[in-house]
Amino acid sequence: MPILMAGTAQTVMALDFSAERIIKDGASVVTAHVNAKDDRWRIEFAQPQRGASVMIVRADLGTAWLIFSRRRQYIEELMTSEHRLSMTEKMEGEIQREFVGDETLNGYSTELFEVTVAAKEHTSQYYRWITKTERFPLKTVSKQGTWSEEFRRLIFTEQSPLLFELPQRLDPAHRSTGPQQ
Repeated sequence: MPILMAGTAQTVMALDFSAERIIKDGASVVTAHVNAKDDRWRIEFAQPQRGASVMIVRADLGTAWLIFSRRRQYIEELMTSEHRLSMTEKMEGEIQREFVGDETLNGYSTELFEVTVAAKEHTSQYYRWITKTERFPLKTVSKQGTWSEEFRRLIFTEQSPLLFELPQRLDPAHRSTGPQQ
């Protein structure tokens, strides 16, 4: 599946894996368990996000399902860039990359890069650890340290296709339904 980045197409290698994903943005920390299979992702949040405890994203269908487990309901929405996991070596808008060194992180041999990304009218700099074998972005940190994404307890193994199907026992929720408490 090609992804356009800085005017060039980059092919995403199909990777099956499971991991704990931690995103820090200022004081906010979102932790989730992720299962991924090709162009499908299942994200189980430690604390509900937008009221949902689980999100299943199907790029092949262009759909994301937000699952409200306590109410046994779901909302279907069109997939956007916010739903997409970044699983490529290069970052979107990347304009420069400098090799910093080799490092072992979370049990994986990685290469550490300093990456410059152009977005809108400014540039941002990041440190990015890429696994040597799978070329997977294990960790990305803004150079200022205000934002990061990290995959811990990462295991590359085949994932069941059933993880990425909408469970049968759920009913559609109405858009007017408020967030789950």
